[in-house]
Amino acid sequence: MHYALKKKVLRLKKTAVPSVFDTEAERSASSMPVSLILYPSLEVKESLHLFVDLPQSTPQKSRTSDFKAPLPLHSTATRKKSLSVLAPSWTQQLDTASLPMVTAVCSPRRGLTFAEPQDTSQAEMNISASSAFDISMTSEPAAEPADTSFLPLSTPSSSTTGSSTNLSDQAGGWRERKWIVNESKLIELFQRCPSCGAPLCNLNRHKKIVGSQITIKWKCDNGHTGEWQSCPDTRGMPENNLLASAATLFTGATYTDIADWAGLLNLQLPHNTTYNNIQSSYLIPTIEETYKKQENAIRARLICQTLEDEDLHICGDGRSDSPGHSAKYTTYSFMDDTTKQIVGFDLIQVTQAKSSVAMEPMGFKKGLDKLLNDGIAVKVVTTDRHPSIRKMMREDYPDVIHQFDPSYVTKGIKKKMVVAANRSTCKDLAPWIRSVTNHLWWSSSSCKGDTKELQRRWTSILHHIRGVHQWEEDGTEYRCFHDDLSADEQRTKKWLKHGSPAYTALYEVVMDTRLLKDLNHMTLFKHTGQLEVFHNSLLKYCPKRLHFPYPSIQARTMLAVMDHNENHDKPRQQATTVAGKNQK
Repeated sequence: MHYALKKKVLRLKKTAVPSVFDTEAERSASSMPVSLILYPSLEVKESLHLFVDLPQSTPQKSRTSDFKAPLPLHSTATRKKSLSVLAPSWTQQLDTASLPMVTAVCSPRRGLTFAEPQDTSQAEMNISASSAFDISMTSEPAAEPADTSFLPLSTPSSSTTGSSTNLSDQAGGWRERKWIVNESKLIELFQRCPSCGAPLCNLNRHKKIVGSQITIKWKCDNGHTGEWQSCPDTRGMPENNLLASAATLFTGATYTDIADWAGLLNLQLPHNTTYNNIQSSYLIPTIEETYKKQENAIRARLICQTLEDEDLHICGDGRSDSPGHSAKYTTYSFMDDTTKQIVGFDLIQVTQAKSSVAMEPMGFKKGLDKLLNDGIAVKVVTTDRHPSIRKMMREDYPDVIHQFDPSYVTKGIKKKMVVAANRSTCKDLAPWIRSVTNHLWWSSSSCKGDTKELQRRWTSILHHIRGVHQWEEDGTEYRCFHDDLSADEQRTKKWLKHGSPAYTALYEVVMDTRLLKDLNHMTLFKHTGQLEVFHNSLLKYCPKRLHFPYPSIQARTMLAVMDHNENHDKPRQQATTVAGKNQK
């Protein structure tokens, strides 16, 4: 009789266990019951290299088996015909209520073996198209007598729990898409028992809410129970609580802002206490670890640059956490002039210094000492005109070149000229304010590192502003670098008269003793503009009008540094007009 018509099911006995034999003596001594053996006529190779990395376990039917070729099945009841079984592919959820138990024992010496139960009258194999097993029965044996590529239980991800789709195509965690669902629509899915279809009422359902997670448990009148969760648990906490807290912190937002937005929607979020606990226990340590990896990579590059005798130019600037002079925190950052990356920062609290003003020099010294102690040779440091930092560079770091950003110097010159121009006798100076500040910028950029040339070009504005474009100094004749002016331009220009109050006020500004000394620190034309850009992006994570505890503001500063280092050199698309043209 045909084997398929007998409706027999191949099963292992409950006492069957996998075994590994190292010698023939051990194999012959084994008493494992085997009622049906695959490939009895094939010679088993003596070598075990075909079973390297093969797990010695009994595959469960909720796992995925990775057969590649049909397997021949020889019936013990009849030897008239051989039947071939196509390799099962578990792509659907197994129905344990309707399918019989079929288990496989993989022995490295005997191949794959099946055992069928003693009582097979009630067992029946489902070979329909909707079955979880993809099995085809043919009257011809398989072309290949054995499949040596059999690797059961390849990955845990092959298990399915209630889904008929391939889980490998679904992303979990934060990559998985999420939706906002009304509670009434959610309860509509639990109107009947999924097992027997019995109606469920509020007495049969129990809801449990933990932050953003809702858990529904039910028990129908027939005794069937079940539980459903809106999101899985991670380390004993709802996953979406962790993700919601991480999304709040990693984007620079605050819990208050997110809670206000969610409150208008009546959207459930974890409580503020839960958010703070998750932040301190999981999020801040994760930020610190990730930042440390990026910082170590940047430091390693700078050390290699030092070993190759390449000069390192950095710029530094401090940023207080409040707009006034009563700051609690000051963040001092250093940036590489070449790559525009933040190479380090130090967060100083007011209790560590004598006053709020003293926090910036302390952060500067602490950050620069870290770079030098790591073996990084810093040649040039660019800062603002802070008096304490200037003295510190002169006394503690004489081998490091100290440069000033010209923008800070021009800002001071502009303030002095505006005050002078507001006097009634110096109103003629007002049209020249912008020209004078631009002249200092040009003098610093074109001096080519020569201090004397920088001073000569800067003081030449006193000749040009009187309409004199050629003059003699110490027996040497000089002239302005601009093109010759026409007679009409020379006549209509509002030149200042020598000895006038406006000219005298300008002379005092240009020839200021402190300014002339500061010109010695502007010969390389260094800037801290990109560092100001970073400070602007830091406002996203650390707003000045909000107070944060020390661990929180430190972690938020680390986020801002990582954000800047990863995105500062990425090209940005230029804004376009309605017509599609680039805006100027």
